[in-house]
Amino acid sequence: MPQHKIATGPAVWYGYEQARRKDWALQLDDDQVKELENATDLLRSRGLTLDQVTRSDFDLPSLTPTLDAVAEELEKGRGFALIRGLTVGDYTADELGAMFWGIGTYLGIGVSQSAEGDRLGHVIDRGATDRYYTAGGPIEFHMDPADVVGLLCLRGAKEGGASRIVSAQAVHNAILEERPDLLEILYRGFHCSRRGHGDTVTEWRIPVYAGGRRGLESYFLPVTIRQAEEEGYTLSEPEREAMQFLNDVASRPDMYLDMNFSPGDIQFLNNRLIFHARTDYRDDPDPALRRHLLRLWLMMPGWPEPPEVQRLHQKTDRAGGGVQSRAG
Repeated sequence: MPQHKIATGPAVWYGYEQARRKDWALQLDDDQVKELENATDLLRSRGLTLDQVTRSDFDLPSLTPTLDAVAEELEKGRGFALIRGLTVGDYTADELGAMFWGIGTYLGIGVSQSAEGDRLGHVIDRGATDRYYTAGGPIEFHMDPADVVGLLCLRGAKEGGASRIVSAQAVHNAILEERPDLLEILYRGFHCSRRGHGDTVTEWRIPVYAGGRRGLESYFLPVTIRQAEEEGYTLSEPEREAMQFLNDVASRPDMYLDMNFSPGDIQFLNNRLIFHARTDYRDDPDPALRRHLLRLWLMMPGWPEPPEVQRLHQKTDRAGGGVQSRAG
């Protein structure tokens, strides 16, 4: 059995420590919010589609240092950040979407999230189960198949619905110490279905953990593993145990950090370093008042390429990531 090494560095963190620190939450001031408003107004007056917008189209002089710090934290730090300070009620949904996209241009390149080519996903309970973001209730630990995922809260749940995040590397170290036999299975990986994106099961196994150019990187999308099993790639009992044990370790109270979103909060996560989940929640009975978040997928051209074996999608979308649109 190969001797896997303990992961080290700022990406190895524990939720109980981060809950006390709170330096991962950044507060926008009035001038920065006004800058966002002005940039969004100019953007919409030019009639550009989201996919046409670049950083040069969205001028944020005083906010740039803050977003540069977020980018640094995502790539080389803990892998997550939260931005607060927007008042959702002051803007239309289109304005918020443009604002969110504009912020994203300072971090990376937005890519498609589905075969329909949508650039902003709507995280809301639609009763669907083939994609996490269309289902209600609790969600297991996973990551999204893009370098970075951003979430902008439009409306919170009536009760519950916290974003639960965990250091994938801290989880790795716990499994290495307690169940190295299961860790070996995670390094071997799983076949993953891409039917939610209009594609076939991967012919290769995607390892949950693999060595990247800057150290250990992670990839865990259990819904696609179960879908691949439905399509003929049977899981062994040890493989099932390995998946369950990873989720169990990530679910330990000392490991994870819960973020309770308020309207206007923006969360960014490095999918190569962070697993995220969602706690159960109670929605408003009025469909117009349901929990609703906007989701943004970003590829980071300035980052080192991820391990090729951890790529779910082919290099068909902008920046070599995201889902190929049926139209494109």
